[in-house]
Amino acid sequence: MTSVDNFQITICFGNSSIESASDIIEKLRQSCGQSHDMTTTMKWFLSLSDRWNTFPVAILLHRDRIPFGALLIHGTKFGGMPIGIFRGGYLCGRGGVIGEARAYPTIIEHGTRALINCRRAHTVIVTSLLEDDRRFEFSEHCYRPSFSRNWQFHETRSRLPLTGGMDGLLSRFSQKMRKNFRYYRKRAENDSGCVFQPSLSSTQAMAAVERLHAASDRSSNLEVALQRQRAIEEQPGWFSMGLTDRSGAWVSYISGWRQGKSCFVEWQLNQEDLQNASISMAMRHFFLEREIETGMEEVIFLAGTTPIWSRVCESQMCSEYLAMPEGFIGKIVRGIYKMVHPNGKVSQLTERYRTSLTLDT
Repeated sequence: MTSVDNFQITICFGNSSIESASDIIEKLRQSCGQSHDMTTTMKWFLSLSDRWNTFPVAILLHRDRIPFGALLIHGTKFGGMPIGIFRGGYLCGRGGVIGEARAYPTIIEHGTRALINCRRAHTVIVTSLLEDDRRFEFSEHCYRPSFSRNWQFHETRSRLPLTGGMDGLLSRFSQKMRKNFRYYRKRAENDSGCVFQPSLSSTQAMAAVERLHAASDRSSNLEVALQRQRAIEEQPGWFSMGLTDRSGAWVSYISGWRQGKSCFVEWQLNQEDLQNASISMAMRHFFLEREIETGMEEVIFLAGTTPIWSRVCESQMCSEYLAMPEGFIGKIVRGIYKMVHPNGKVSQLTERYRTSLTLDT
């Protein structure tokens, strides 16, 4: 445990250490109104490590011996070895921070500072969703650590409102998208003989993942994909849906969970070589129609969505905090990372940071 100002900070590396603090973190989730957010449960957080080839780290902050907040982040590995780069939060801004929304800046800055001070990190990025546009609050009223730091902000479009039913949804589409939305569903049914399966059993879901994973260009291996599905099935309110062609073969699959009136989409797999028919678009039609029928009010695409769909999703603001102290090792690792992943989040944020420094001078 380390102390920063009035905070006592505990950093838990790895599954066993995190599990020992899971009761405290769970009570914190409940007290801060995040019990509905499955992305911050310990079971889900820990399940991501194998899928992403990372290792989990939970940073727990106490103030006056009372739990104040927590960061849930993952350390990047290369060849099985940590390389000092850590990231927290989905692209949509969920899953990285536990605490009161107004305290996010303090939790993020103090937590990342403690991680860097323990000399196991040289680059930390935490993405969090802003409930409203509080950029001034984040950039001007946060604690100022001694190392280089930068708050950056970007628009995310991962929330699709379902108010107004199917008519309300279609009203947000462009004329071309409305036409394609209806057309590809009819084409899937008439030309490919597709049948929508609205509620898959665990056995069916696993079969769909196995079949579609083999038919798609995926960097992860099959066992990781199946593990991903098993982790989804451990979440309360989980669901899986699919499309089969006239031969009974799986051609599309979508999975996630429902909480209250919100539906969270974790992933979708498609076979896209069926005579150029957009199976993905057809599957979205079946899926959204089903969610509207069951009374869902919104769909959250946890990993974001395609440019076409982002146009009809609601605009929300995310903050991205980059903690990057000066140091030779960090510069070398970030330079290598940029060559390997020039369009990756680390490369993008560090480049924006350098650009902002240049503009300031």
